[in-house]
Amino acid sequence: MTTPLPAIDYFRQLTTVEAAKFLSVTPRTLELMRQHGTGPLYVRVTPKCIRYRMKDIIDFQEKNIRQNTLEA
Repeated sequence: MTTPLPAIDYFRQLTTVEAAKFLSVTPRTLELMRQHGTGPLYVRVTPKCIRYRMKDIIDFQEKNIRQNTLEA
C-alpha cells in the first residue's frame, strides 16, 4: 500500500530562507535572483519582509525544466 502525497497549499507563503531551502539554494542566491529578476515571483509585504507563494516557486521550477544543455 502506498502513502498518498500530502496536498500542496499553493498559496502558502514562504520566507526567503524557506523558499531557498525548497529550491536547494542559499538565501543569498535567492536574494540575488530577486535583484536580477531571474528568480520566482515574490510578494513584498513591507520593504524588509519578502514572501514567496508556493505556487510561484513551483511555476518557476516548471518554467526552468530542461532536458539537455542545448535548451539552456
